[in-house]
Amino acid sequence: MALPKPGEERSSTGTTTLAHPSPSPASERRLASVADRSAVDLRAAEAPPRQRPGFPIQPAKIQRPPLREDTLHRSRLLDWLSVNVHHRLVLLVAEAGYGKTTLLADFARRTRLRTLWFRVDDEDRDWVSVLNYLVAAGREVAPGFAPVTADRLAELGATGGSRDDLVRTFLGELGGLADEPTVLIVDDYHVLDESPDARSIVAGVLARAPERFTLVLATRRRPGLAIARLRALGEVAELTTDDLRFTEHETEELFRDTYQQPLEPDVLAVLARRTEGWAASLQLVRAAVRERSTVQIRAFVRALSGVDENLYDYLAEEVVGELEPAMQDFLMRTSILQVVDPVLAEVTTGVPQPDGRRLIESAERLGLLSRRGESSRHTVRYHPLVRDFLEDRLRRDVGDEAVRDLHRAVARHGEATDWRLAAYHYAAAAQGEDVRRVIRDSFEQLLGRSEAEGAHAYLTRFGSDQSDPVRLIVESRLAYANS
Repeated sequence: MALPKPGEERSSTGTTTLAHPSPSPASERRLASVADRSAVDLRAAEAPPRQRPGFPIQPAKIQRPPLREDTLHRSRLLDWLSVNVHHRLVLLVAEAGYGKTTLLADFARRTRLRTLWFRVDDEDRDWVSVLNYLVAAGREVAPGFAPVTADRLAELGATGGSRDDLVRTFLGELGGLADEPTVLIVDDYHVLDESPDARSIVAGVLARAPERFTLVLATRRRPGLAIARLRALGEVAELTTDDLRFTEHETEELFRDTYQQPLEPDVLAVLARRTEGWAASLQLVRAAVRERSTVQIRAFVRALSGVDENLYDYLAEEVVGELEPAMQDFLMRTSILQVVDPVLAEVTTGVPQPDGRRLIESAERLGLLSRRGESSRHTVRYHPLVRDFLEDRLRRDVGDEAVRDLHRAVARHGEATDWRLAAYHYAAAAQGEDVRRVIRDSFEQLLGRSEAEGAHAYLTRFGSDQSDPVRLIVESRLAYANS
């Protein structure tokens, strides 16, 4: 269920107006066109469905999505796909909004390889739908593909049929695509991965397809397919969230050449840091700053937050809103942490560490947590904009004092091992005296320049005057470190 925006009730229809004027059908998940498909024009989905006997096929789901004019052609990733598309399996694993669909649509437009497309939605979890769409996708490029399977699918309503027999028939007819190299792109595969029947069909395609056949899965989490053997054979290629992030150079190019709205270097640096290359947020920023002055753009980017109206809608509906309530609660309570590990997660949520580890790994598979820059296997952090959103939801759900209580609990836990952890959370709870006490008790750890600078910043923030003995000692340590 979608989460309401701050200070606003969701209407009974759940309607949300986006700043970007791109139309989409009511049946589409409305914010997906601004996010993972930010550069893909889904207007073709409004075309009337083409009927096959017994099953309605939506043409837009088996055709390469047309690209918007303001699409940035990401040469770095397109080149990678051109090299690696000859593997048996290619995975694009990243959460919503990192441009998987756009990248694959651009690749499909440029490649000389025969390309089939199947864009999955929530109605495709059963094996009948999957088989019908796979046959229809094949017939987009080879009109006579899988005739026996097509006939038997058409007869299902009248005579029934065996799933296993029909799947075997379809897999046997995959050889009809053996005449030339073929790429099958399954977009939003994670929807199928939740259905054992649908997943088994994809596994069969992976195992039984012709020699020069590549399966490309765009998914929000790693698939549950048994692919260890393929990996060992070097037949799996994978792009992850880190690969799909826009680099600062790509962000500059996007705004300068594609959006025709160049950003000043310092603004660009702030934008790159706050968005961390998240394509969805870049698209929403572009919609928000269009026709604004340079001064207004600078102010907007510097104040960029996950509680901005458009970003909030996207995060609520596409990223967090459909998760189980227990997972949402876990994410909100751990969002106060600078880094998330099972120990600190237990402090904030009460979830035992083994269960917390599993929830952290699930959140990482969804892309909500990233271990980028962290060395520990189970130490991860939130994307800054996701963290803003989750903290805001937490504050509105439990209240300011309950949030301060969580910060106090983490601070008390951290006092014995990490003064910086304790000081950060006491500061977040607005307990300046405890910050000073933690720093005073940690003098032996303040020899390094960065440690002393951090302590001095806290003391200055909480109004410690020049005669404060704690501040005097910290400043002497800082002077020593700088000498």
